[in-house]
Amino acid sequence: MRRISLLSLTCLSLLTLSACNWNTQTPEPEPEDTPVEEPVSEVMEDVTYEGTLEPAGISIYMEGSHRLMLAGNDFLLLESDDVALDAYEGEKVSVYGDVRKTVEAGGLIMTVERIELVSEEVESSSSSSSSEEDISSSEDSSVSSIAISSSRMSVASSVASSMASSVAAASSVPSGTTDVLQARADLMAKDDQSASLWTQQYCTSHIGFCTPVHKNWWFKSFGTTTNYLWHVEMSPEELVNLGDGPLVINLMSGNLDSTGVEDGVVVVQGDFAVGYRSWTDNRHFEISAPSQLKNVVTYITNSLTVYDAE
Repeated sequence: MRRISLLSLTCLSLLTLSACNWNTQTPEPEPEDTPVEEPVSEVMEDVTYEGTLEPAGISIYMEGSHRLMLAGNDFLLLESDDVALDAYEGEKVSVYGDVRKTVEAGGLIMTVERIELVSEEVESSSSSSSSEEDISSSEDSSVSSIAISSSRMSVASSVASSMASSVAAASSVPSGTTDVLQARADLMAKDDQSASLWTQQYCTSHIGFCTPVHKNWWFKSFGTTTNYLWHVEMSPEELVNLGDGPLVINLMSGNLDSTGVEDGVVVVQGDFAVGYRSWTDNRHFEISAPSQLKNVVTYITNSLTVYDAE
């Protein structure tokens, strides 16, 4: 009996050891971390939209200071730390930058890097307007010839012509315009004219020029008009109508030889100061304003530069 019990105990021990061996498994290696897929960027880079720029107003969107109204009542929200969007309100513009989705309601918002006015050609039956419409957006295009009097204009008559043009440009504004323009010119004259305060800039690739703008002033381009190849105004208050700005920049047909003045000269006669700047393709600029803004006229006349797309 003792032998059987001892044998049974030995077998039981061996079975127990075997059972332990069967249940012992080699630990499996820890699985390697699954690579995390990078999220696909939802930013559309370097895109361009055209439309009418408006203030953002009150809406469900908590982003953007302005909106670009597109065809079919669609719109694109806009924001920018580098571009003064306020200066283009109500204008048809082309905006360039990066677009992303908004946080609310699946809209789109652009961080504007560059903005340009989109000119609208003005049709006219007059020969001068027809010549103006022949201007191409290419810098290599030339302006059609416009008949000029064979006799050279004197400095006085040239200034008088510029003054008359300024009055004609203001004809669409209500009565009392002269007093309003003088009051606005007085406000502009009171501003510090230091070069460091000319922090804005108006540029047009269509004509190919840029001009500095004082930080406190509004500016607006009216494009091609019946009297000018290009017309820009500046004012201490918001510009709405043609003629609201006391300071105007006009691109004229004809070189400076036809005016009898030299390039860069500023002439004061009566209540107006007019600066003259030679330009390409048989054209020139005339910058005019009430005489208290002579220093401003001089600064802009000397600061006009060729537009550089870079």
